[in-house]
Amino acid sequence: MDKIIYKFIFMHGKEIEYVVDLNRIEGDKSQNSLENVDWTDLDFNKCSVCPLSSQSIKKCPAAIDVQQMMTEFRDVLSTDIVKVSVESQHRFYFKECDAQTGLKALVGLVMATSSCPILKQFKGLAFYHLPFASIEETSFRAISSYLLKQFFIAKNNGVADWELNNFSKFYDTAQNVNESFFQRIKVASKADANLNAIVAFSSQSMILSITFDDLLEELRKQMME
Repeated sequence: MDKIIYKFIFMHGKEIEYVVDLNRIEGDKSQNSLENVDWTDLDFNKCSVCPLSSQSIKKCPAAIDVQQMMTEFRDVLSTDIVKVSVESQHRFYFKECDAQTGLKALVGLVMATSSCPILKQFKGLAFYHLPFASIEETSFRAISSYLLKQFFIAKNNGVADWELNNFSKFYDTAQNVNESFFQRIKVASKADANLNAIVAFSSQSMILSITFDDLLEELRKQMME
């Protein structure tokens, strides 16, 4: 079962549930219902690194996938307390937290499994999703995943980046996408939970890029000393 179920229970009793199919393909969600949702258009604050052409693709793949949750959470405050449960095939997670924290975890999962040609490079991490991860846990998973990908590149006679020379560049590109995506979400939100969830999600990419050497040194100490 390559599906992960997020359930949000608010203090006033409202419940929201999302079933994220990790193997969904573009087109699973009808774009007809999004015709008048301008912020989902590919050319609306299009990422500077986006390789897609609006001549052939009208809607941003990631925006299509997050549109429903952005609508559901548009009036929610970041500080609203929610009970969040996350169920996968082999695990069940639960956390009582602010709405921003729960939504950040869900947004990250959905965007990493979208058809966005940049963000879908994180799909491997999505299959081993760890909600509510600390920056230390995220660092370990991100670097390990990157090196495993280099192994497969080498196995296919490609040039592997064993020295992690392009790791920061990889996350800089993701950060570019996140910053542009924030401009989309501003249009779709009345309260701040949506916006702050994107900011928090984006900050992880920035931290991994800017403090990479420090994070790597901390991991070295943990594993080698």
